Amino acid sequence: MTLLALNAGSTSIKLALYERDMRQLWSASVSGLASPNARLLTREPNGDAETQELGPLQFRSATELLLGALAQRWPMLKIEAVGHRVVHGGELPADSVTIDAQTLAAITHWSSLAPLHQPLNIAAINAARQAFPGALHVACFDTGFHRTLPARASLVAVPERFRALGVRRYGFHGLSYESVLQQLAADGEPVLSERVIAAHLGGGSSLCAIARGRSVETSMGVTPLSGVPMTTRCGDLDPGALLFLLQSGEMDVRQLQAALYEESGLKALTGSSGDMKLLLDISAHSSEARKAVDYFCYHVRRHMGALAAAMEGVDRIVFTGGIGANAAFVRQAVCDGLRFLGVDLDAEANLANASSVHTSHSAIKVNVLQTDEESILARKAAAHLDGSGSHETKGP
Repeated sequence: MTLLALNAGSTSIKLALYERDMRQLWSASVSGLASPNARLLTREPNGDAETQELGPLQFRSATELLLGALAQRWPMLKIEAVGHRVVHGGELPADSVTIDAQTLAAITHWSSLAPLHQPLNIAAINAARQAFPGALHVACFDTGFHRTLPARASLVAVPERFRALGVRRYGFHGLSYESVLQQLAADGEPVLSERVIAAHLGGGSSLCAIARGRSVETSMGVTPLSGVPMTTRCGDLDPGALLFLLQSGEMDVRQLQAALYEESGLKALTGSSGDMKLLLDISAHSSEARKAVDYFCYHVRRHMGALAAAMEGVDRIVFTGGIGANAAFVRQAVCDGLRFLGVDLDAEANLANASSVHTSHSAIKVNVLQTDEESILARKAAAHLDGSGSHETKGP
């Protein structure tokens, strides 16, 4: 029995193949879909990897390329279940659901709350259902992990008629947060009895306060647009500014959406690029890059302070995501501003991207982990095969 995890994002798409016992058989990904230089990476279980430069590539072509590579590498393969990442679950009452016409309609209904991601998630689902018509397909929601948010954290202070439409704080990157918790627990760390701040920092960035394994507060809200500033997304913004922009007659709703999701964030601050790796590389001779990096680190640190207050303390901080797991300078800059909480970073371990980067006398543990959303997707798909997954659905 084999399981497939399909993780479609705004700039990349990944798939991973697993045995039923969760042993990974093969993985492949296409990254850089928003750039002129997309890249295919395939990896065998023994660690052997191959890369191929693809040039500019659209999402649909990338999906077809990955599914074709899978079929070529495993021509006799029978897929039993496919776990799909879906960014926004809206008010569907489970963290994962089997996909049928009703659930797909509900997922489509919530697309306007995740316009960068949800249409791509749906396109990947349709492509995989066509490629594997006999498999069980399971939608796994990034919002699902945050179903434990207390009312004081999920409620939005707007008229009830707005809340009836689904306007509330959902939170995102839940699959990533679930992954790092599982990794730490598997290593014997007592995360299920701790107060943890997890920071998924990448092209999209969010932070989460996790108390005893449950999400109790997060930086993102109704959509993946809010919270810390991101590569091209604005982060927190006074809604009055949006009213002003619309009333000015300078743009319509569609243009405003594109500006906030694709032209804002660090890209807007530099006037050219929001890519953190590039900004760090050129910061020595670019004042705009230095300002953007400082702006990002400041807002991550500010949100961490708020999350610590929400839990009345913090025992552990976890960095993950493309920036969180790889940008030592960002981690140092964030943690230097948290010394008042007792954070003491080991500079050498931090530069090495070690899994533990705190000193022995730090009051707060600090970890660096690569997220593994694909294994979470596969586990959830397997649970539905076993009949222990959540099958309840609710229409839009």
